[in-house]
Amino acid sequence: MVLKNRFISCCGFVLLLALTPILSATPRLGLATTALTVSIVPGQNGPAQSIDASNLGDGSLNLSATSAVSWLSPSIGAPHACSLKGNCIPVQIALQTSSLAAGVYTGIVTVSDPNAVDAPQFVTVTVLVGGNVPANLEYFVPPNGSASSTFTTGGAVTTNISNNTPWLAIAASGTGSFEFGIPVPYTVTATAQNGMATGDYNGSIAVSGSSFAPDNKTIAVVMHVTTSPILQPNPASIAFRIAQGANKQTDYVVASNGGQGTLSISGVTASVSSGTWLSAQTVSGNASLVSIVADPTGLSPGAYQGTVTIASNTANSSVAVPVALNVVAQTPPVAAAGGVVNNGTFASGESLAQGDIVALFGDQLTYGDPQQAGSLPLPNILGGTQVLVNGQAAPVYYVSPGQINFEIPIDAAAGDAIVQVVRNSQTGNTAYLNIQVSEPRFITNGGTYAIMTTPNGVLTGIPSHPVSGGDVVVIYTIGLGPTSPPVASGTASPSSPLAAFDPTTVLACFGNNTPFSPPPCVNPQFAGLTPSFVGLYQINVAIPQGLASGNIPFSFTVNGVASDVVQLAVQ
Repeated sequence: MVLKNRFISCCGFVLLLALTPILSATPRLGLATTALTVSIVPGQNGPAQSIDASNLGDGSLNLSATSAVSWLSPSIGAPHACSLKGNCIPVQIALQTSSLAAGVYTGIVTVSDPNAVDAPQFVTVTVLVGGNVPANLEYFVPPNGSASSTFTTGGAVTTNISNNTPWLAIAASGTGSFEFGIPVPYTVTATAQNGMATGDYNGSIAVSGSSFAPDNKTIAVVMHVTTSPILQPNPASIAFRIAQGANKQTDYVVASNGGQGTLSISGVTASVSSGTWLSAQTVSGNASLVSIVADPTGLSPGAYQGTVTIASNTANSSVAVPVALNVVAQTPPVAAAGGVVNNGTFASGESLAQGDIVALFGDQLTYGDPQQAGSLPLPNILGGTQVLVNGQAAPVYYVSPGQINFEIPIDAAAGDAIVQVVRNSQTGNTAYLNIQVSEPRFITNGGTYAIMTTPNGVLTGIPSHPVSGGDVVVIYTIGLGPTSPPVASGTASPSSPLAAFDPTTVLACFGNNTPFSPPPCVNPQFAGLTPSFVGLYQINVAIPQGLASGNIPFSFTVNGVASDVVQLAVQ
């Protein structure tokens, strides 16, 4: 599970980077893709793969490629002309899979250049030995409910559903469904239609026409329509990546009820083929939350598989959650290319603001347990881990093996920049980011609605609590940039005087923007940093009268720089 940890209680977190001569004449690695999926006939080597690398910076690349799994053999090919900047350098990957039994295997190719920004990068290679089309599918659904699953074929196929099964449907998803040799995901949906009694319903799907022979088979499908509870684990599988000798890690599965009645968890058990590295239990006080712990103590680098089984009173009785543990050799900390993002949208490729709240994703960022700063001002080192923005230490809010939350220094220069992680005095790679004076972003509630409250702190602007004309709301945001008076990086914003913007430089706009009917836009009553927090801004604004009921688009600008767009529920 990817953790997207936001600010909590006392502190905020922000990241800023700037353009300096550090980037002069420095190469920057770009890869055309970082993931491959290949279907392979058992007993055969898979077709060779090639990924283009390019230099997005200056100077020249000097690439190498390695893999820790024996069935992946990467090498660097000769440069060739391409549409990207300069020549492309192919990373060639031989798939030596003839000895692999039928199943799904995942390996990592590491593409490195010690002098490049955004290096190393990792290519995840998944091979489907024997293909991914299942022999059977089983669904549990309540009356009038539905359930779905996906599988991947080696290319486009023809699917025929057996007669008298109107409750079954299949469709290709994603792109490339009519291209030869391109893996295609298919979604199968079983729906208990109106009037269907409880019981078991059987059908089948014939898959044909694939150039990859193992795809061509008939899938037996059964749908159980039941009024009992139905156990649904989320996520359906767990994967850990832990450095050898590092601390154990914990992830969580939520056991929810997709059916009727009341779900009751009766037990949780963990099993592995060898060793005792996996354990699991329900969380005290929350019986529907299962904690899963992977402990790499004593394990050598390699891939380990286990299962957590959740037993319950449901129609599907017990559900197995596959758990994968990848123990890797210790390396310097790695900041992922494209993994330095704002903590509002988490969108890769967006610029960041001076004083922004930022999440940095990567690998081996700490070997200890996750830690969060407990007081202000924020420290520059937390749990032995430090973040440098163009060599300047940044305030750190949160550290875990795969994520750091920090504040971009408010005085960082605008432009292209690099960030590095230092773990226990060991300096990691450099990763690219772009900094602007302001890049305003909402903090969202599930990605659709902004987090906003009434003056009394009640969530509003959502369907269960819509706003009305004349309401005053407090909208929480990030990335607005320097205020007056300025607030030093890592320190709490004062309550007197307030760190604010001139309200006439901020516009909140409600509704669709069309050439003939621009949306109503108003200046806020207040826009600035939230007192006692780091990097957290708020906009206090009165909702205009006369807005249409329902969900409407909502955005704002700061000195002409536009935010993202969210939905606002209006009554």
